[in-house]
Amino acid sequence: MTNDESRGGVASVAKACKVLRAFSPTVGVLSVRQVSARAGIPRSTAHELCRTLVSEGMLEGAGGGYQLGPLLLELAGQIIERTGLLRAGEGILDSLVRAPEQDAHLCQLTQGWIVYLDRNSSPSHVPAANQVGQRAPAHLTVCGKVALSWLPFDKVVAHVEKCCAESAVPAPDLKQLEAELTQARQDGFLASRSVQQGRTSVAAPIFDSSGTPIGGVSLSGPAGMFTTAVVESARASVTHAAGLISARLISAAPAWTR
Repeated sequence: MTNDESRGGVASVAKACKVLRAFSPTVGVLSVRQVSARAGIPRSTAHELCRTLVSEGMLEGAGGGYQLGPLLLELAGQIIERTGLLRAGEGILDSLVRAPEQDAHLCQLTQGWIVYLDRNSSPSHVPAANQVGQRAPAHLTVCGKVALSWLPFDKVVAHVEKCCAESAVPAPDLKQLEAELTQARQDGFLASRSVQQGRTSVAAPIFDSSGTPIGGVSLSGPAGMFTTAVVESARASVTHAAGLISARLISAAPAWTR
């Protein structure tokens, strides 16, 4: 009996999920050998799973390898539409970009991960690592941290451990993380220079109709431009934007959930 079967799962489905997780925004096309190595499964198994996933639209051939297929986009679109976060943020990011090289992001918190739903950049922005559609462990992003700050810390730890295990990211200093999240919750926002080298990000949390944190809004740019006054201005902007988006989500929810 395999580990997947001993946990009550179907081994072939678990392996197929490992194949899909092998892809990332920075590694979009993989050979069978690379899929095998990244998923931790035999090459022959990886080959058969890739062929099956292509026939189902979950993968597609690309340059002698494979990339994620169109069916995943359709499924992801249903999830995004269900939460209503992208729709609630329409037009709000435009008002956040106030200076050259600044970027505004709208992010969704999903089981300890942050997914970047929207990005608004100034005309002279510099390339950033955070692209629309990218998924990252929430505790490694400013939007993720500010959303996690409103969850019980034992739940945060469970999310962090799961994300680190799935992404092979080293575990953080939990005491330091707890202190940072506690301060973010007290302040109602988070300003960080540690998330992306050379850049400062300021973020505020977004809540649904039940008061649960479901994401965040951030404004980021070169660290040199974020003086104390600019950080304060960014704080006012992102907290106002997050409040507007939260209000839209609440007003759109059924009355009994508000």
